[in-house]
Parts: sequence; C-alpha cells; structure tokens
Amino acid sequence: MLLALLACAPETTGPANAFVAAEAQTGVPMEILLAIAKVETGVQAVEGAEEFPGQDVSYGVMGLRASRLETASKLSGYDVETIKRSSDANVMAAATLLAAWADAAAIDTNNLSAWAPMVADYSGIDEQEGRREYVWYEVYGALAKGVDVEGYRSDARSDTPDYPPPARTSSRTGDGSTVWTPSPNYNSRSGAGVDYVIIHACEGSYSGCWSWLANSSSGVSSHYVVNTDGSEVRQLVDEDSRAWHISASYDCKYNSSKECGINGTSMNTISVGIEHAGYTSQTSWDAGLIARSAEIACGVTQRHGVPIDSYHLVGHGQLQPWNRSDPGTGWPWTSYLDQVRTACGSSGSSGSSGSSGSSGSSGSSGSSGSSGSSGSSGSSGTSVTASSFVIDSNNSANDTSAYYIDVSDEWWSSTSASGYYNTGYWVAPTESVSDPASFYFNTDTSRCYNVEAWWTSGSDRPPSVTFVGWDQNDAEVGRATVNQQTGGKQWNKLGSWTFPAGWNRVMLSRWTTSGYYTIADAVRLTPC
Repeated sequence: MLLALLACAPETTGPANAFVAAEAQTGVPMEILLAIAKVETGVQAVEGAEEFPGQDVSYGVMGLRASRLETASKLSGYDVETIKRSSDANVMAAATLLAAWADAAAIDTNNLSAWAPMVADYSGIDEQEGRREYVWYEVYGALAKGVDVEGYRSDARSDTPDYPPPARTSSRTGDGSTVWTPSPNYNSRSGAGVDYVIIHACEGSYSGCWSWLANSSSGVSSHYVVNTDGSEVRQLVDEDSRAWHISASYDCKYNSSKECGINGTSMNTISVGIEHAGYTSQTSWDAGLIARSAEIACGVTQRHGVPIDSYHLVGHGQLQPWNRSDPGTGWPWTSYLDQVRTACGSSGSSGSSGSSGSSGSSGSSGSSGSSGSSGSSGSSGTSVTASSFVIDSNNSANDTSAYYIDVSDEWWSSTSASGYYNTGYWVAPTESVSDPASFYFNTDTSRCYNVEAWWTSGSDRPPSVTFVGWDQNDAEVGRATVNQQTGGKQWNKLGSWTFPAGWNRVMLSRWTTSGYYTIADAVRLTPC
C-alpha cells in the first residue's frame, strides 16, 4: 500500500499526502483517486481552458469539472476558488463527490471493482463506448500498472470493473497502430492540399477527447488523438478530408509573415489536426506521447510534402491567439521537431525557430516526485549535444547519465504551491550555510548556453537568491541573483554562460537572508 511507504515521507503537503487524507476522511480508496488523477491530468495541477465549444473545463490534480465545482464545494466545505487552486482541496473535493455517489448507490466501498460506475460518472463522458473505455482501459488500466506520486508508487491491482466492457475487445498493445473511430464531423477539402500540421491539447482525458470529437452534436473533430503516454492513437477523419479542428483562417502576421499569399484561407482546409490528451497549462508532456505524435506528424509530412519546420508544424494557439493558447508553453517544440525529423529518417536541429510557441520543456513527465542525487559528477557517462534540455527536480525525468539534480537531506520535495514544473520541486529554508541544489550536466564540447530557471513564486520565497554556473574545475562561468517572490510558473533567463567540455553544474545557493524558503525546480539550457 502507498500508505505504508508514506510513513517515511517528508512532512510536507502535496499530492501523496492529499490522497491519504482524502481516503481517511471520505472512504474513497486512494488507489481509485490516484488512478483517476493519473488519467485526467497525469497527477499535475492544471487549469483547464476551452478547447471545444460546449466541453466542460477542468481544474486541479483531479481534473474536476467546472459544472461540478459548486456541488463539490458544498460537500467538501472548500470554496470554489480554493478547489481550483489547492491540490489538497481539489483532491478532497473530488473524493467527497465520489463518496456521495457511492453512498447513494450503496456500494461496498472496500471493493475497488464496485467503484466503476462512479468512475464512469466522474468521466463526464456522455457517449457510452467512451465511458466504457475510460473505465476499463484508462482508470482500471492505471490501477493495473500502479501510479507514481511524489516518488511513491501505489500497488498494481488487477480488479475487474463492475461495468459493461467496451465493444472493442482488442487489447492496447502499444504496437503503434491507430484505432479507427470515424467522426461524422468533416467535409471535403475541395481539391486543396495539406500544407500544415496543427498541434492541439484536448484539455481533458483521452477517452473524453476522442468520444467528444466522434459525437455528431459536438460539431468538431480532428484527424488524430494521441493518448497520454503515446501507447494508442485514435484516427477520426481521413487525411484527405477536412476535419473541423481550428476556427481560424490563415493570417501570415501570426506566422512570421510567411506565405502571405494564402491569407484568408480556412486552416481546416489546408491542415491536418493532431489532438493530445492533456492540458495547455501542464508544464511537461510524457515522452511517449511526444514520440508517438512525432511519428504521426512525420507520416503526414511525407504523404503530403509538408516541410518539417516551425512554420508548417504549428500550435493551435499560434494561429488562433485571440481565444486559444494550446498546446502551451510546456510543449517541447525544439525536441518535437527534431523527433519528427528523426522519425522521417533525418536528424539535426529544428531549423528556424519560427513562432510556433516557446520551445518549452524537452523533459517527459516521468514518474512522479523528485528524487535525489544519481551520483557524483565525473568523467563517465553520456553527454548532452547541441540541443535544448531540461534538468528537472525529478531525476526520473532526467537522463541521469548526462544530467541530473543533486541535493542534500536538508532539502525536501513538495508540490504545495501551484505552478511547479513537471511533478514537483525541492525546497529548503534560507540560512547562512553552504548547501546548494546542484543541476549537473555533461557537455560534449565547449558551448555557450542560454540558462533559464523555473520556480514557484510566493511571499515566503527569498527576494534575493543566487544561481551560479561552475565548470568541472570549480571555476565560475556566470551568476545571476533573482527574486523568487515573482516570476513563478515560467522560465526565467539567468544568463548566457559558456561551459567547457565535461561535467558542469548550475548551482542554486540558499545562503541569503533567513526566514524564507528557496525553490529548486528545473533548469533549462539551450545553445546560444
């Protein structure tokens, strides 16, 4: 049980402790709550946005839908805004909602299988096949694998849901084939060709996404939907047909003044849309999802002769900025374009930077929680090359042979403040001690990097704390003093520093005025 593991956890508020508290107070099994959180948000605190008209917006670790916030508020005692912003309140509110449904159904709450109808209701999916797949393949599939949170893992369970099984009986093998679920929401391209690939975030779960797009009453569709880890892709519309995935006409002012001759052309007419289970507000995407999406995008570019660059593979929010921002700043554009090229049999840089959005993170969601040092630096291991990479606070998301974080026992992991990168961050009190958090990396040659840092901001953060770049001989190559009371939920540039070949590090010192808590979350390095 996860509960036993948590006995050794640091005394800090965060998702793991939130699930323990919710189970103790409501009787909803922690495993059920964790599995729903995994499916809905990847156990990330999200702030949903509208991707499809008429679709309910979701909030927090549990992906709690807006239409249920008032009811959840009355049941839990938390006000609506607190439920949206606090992970503890969000988990407790969702648990009280599930518990109320279970009480009305008079189920055996100790029987995980009996929770399946409540899980189906929680999905918010109207279409029956979508509900069934959400229950069987997603939530109970997550139960069967176990769920990671804050470095702890729930036991894998093989409970069979007490709910009608999906009509599709084939198992999810992860063999790369797509599942064909035709949507009625399409029309002809009228002879136009495909010139663009548009990247979207569903603002919800995989089954919720594809079932909505396959529903005639929704009036929207997409060509593809990729699930949270890339193990399955749904195809809804033939590439030769016009899916309804972007409500914008082309305007070259949003695309670096490229191809202005086609201004006014409907983007649906000249593009293929790829939706991804997840949220614009999430700070990272699973590596499997990115890799599988890149394979799909590669196929589109090869079949239709679309250039692989940041002017032709673009985000929804780039071309419709007045009411969309997906796939968000966490989408790893630089890495993604490189992976599309690799999938197509070529390699190299992502070409021109274009305006498809921030390069974002190149890290994956990995397993939850931060982990400690993977070992001391040295001459062994692989090295980073001339591409952007993120050193996360969670070493499970790092290629520890090339880069990792190292902290002492005086630092502890937390997710108590919203806006963290990936699965959490390290925190330590400020005081006059030499006890830094060190972000190590091994570079293959001397190179200038633009160095950025991510943190959660707040009034208890230090107004002045220092990052220092060091080479393997402990020679300083750059430093920056920052105010962590501001600049949260974003990348903040520290400077352009040149590091020699070998093991180097970016060190965050906590030696400053006492009475604050400094945050070591993530560092991103991009070649200058």
